[in-house]
Amino acid sequence: MVNRWWSERSAAQRFDLYTRGSLYGLAAGEVVLAAMLVLSLSEQDVRPAGVAVFLALAVVHTVVTIWILRAGMKWYLGQGPWPRWAVVVLAVVTALGAVTAVWAFHGSTVDVPPEGSGASAAGVLLFAGFFVLALTPRLTSSWLLFATVVVTGCVAGAIHLLGWPGARTVAFGISTGLALLGGVFAFRASVWMLGVMWELEGSRRTQAQLAVAEERLRFARDLHDVLGRNLSVMALKSELAAQLSRRGRAEAEAEMMAVRDIAQESLREVREVVHGYRAADLTSELAGARSVLRSAGVDTRVVGDGAQLPGDVQSVLGWVVREATTNVLRHSQARSCVITVARDGGQVRLTMRNDGVGAAPLEQGDAGSGLSGLEERLRAMGGTLAVERPQPGSFQLVASVPVQTVREGAR
Repeated sequence: MVNRWWSERSAAQRFDLYTRGSLYGLAAGEVVLAAMLVLSLSEQDVRPAGVAVFLALAVVHTVVTIWILRAGMKWYLGQGPWPRWAVVVLAVVTALGAVTAVWAFHGSTVDVPPEGSGASAAGVLLFAGFFVLALTPRLTSSWLLFATVVVTGCVAGAIHLLGWPGARTVAFGISTGLALLGGVFAFRASVWMLGVMWELEGSRRTQAQLAVAEERLRFARDLHDVLGRNLSVMALKSELAAQLSRRGRAEAEAEMMAVRDIAQESLREVREVVHGYRAADLTSELAGARSVLRSAGVDTRVVGDGAQLPGDVQSVLGWVVREATTNVLRHSQARSCVITVARDGGQVRLTMRNDGVGAAPLEQGDAGSGLSGLEERLRAMGGTLAVERPQPGSFQLVASVPVQTVREGAR
């Protein structure tokens, strides 16, 4: 169940889930660090009430941090507003937590190297550091560096006022600054990579839409070629017939019959265009599909060709390749696609298999998918169309045409 839930997600969705989960998990580590700080306190006087408040504020601080991170990443991706009130709440909780740490742990040390490290300074750093981490989706690199320096300076000043020697204060400040700097830039890099991934995903969808638009433009050009010339001739002949009719000339009838013939010819050509975008060369369609899919980031391989097939078979299979390529681009997150053309006796079989399919792939009867139209064209030639799912996350379209039947029907 978990594997299916993961496999049905696109690459961008998986990366988004991984990035968010990682950042939320790191933010939740604040509670763990706060608990470890309390457990590592030496046998000295501490205020139990202060310790309890400190832990409670750490939990609240973690929840608000995750809230801001979630809303901040949405803001960074252009999906929502920046959480201003949440930042105010986090700032208040951070200040309360820092004050509580000084009040609860003043004079206490922790039993971990370096010996004698101030627990109050560690508590202040804990709240201040995660406050900066929560703002990483909003802050630029320069602001992150500035915030890190400010937080480090404040912590170093606080521990100096608490009575630490100068050398220890400087050493603690440097190590604190480096650790915090690494953390904030790691958070920032993760958010930046998430934005780049979704931008690439948007570019991929745009590329797929452009491929569909290009196919529609080609169809429009075919209709223009067919109708533009014939309609111009019909207009001229109709005008000529009208002038001849006004003069009482017998040639008017012949001109109108010519207009009728041109109209019928235009209707026949339009039907040919609508039926199959005119005669399609299967080899060219396979090459075009491979080029379009590869440009969309789909690793595409073509096995076999249709150069030796009859024209009618090439035309109908070329239409299958066009429609299937459009479906791969528009309805899947495919990373690989294999197109196979094989001839077995009196049958020629075209198989197109791709991955990156969700839980509800296209079926023949889906409205607007075009598969029902393909099935009708193949059935008219004695062929079949099958939609299969060889394994979860994959989709396979199989078109089969009897070559001998087509040849006999073409005679």
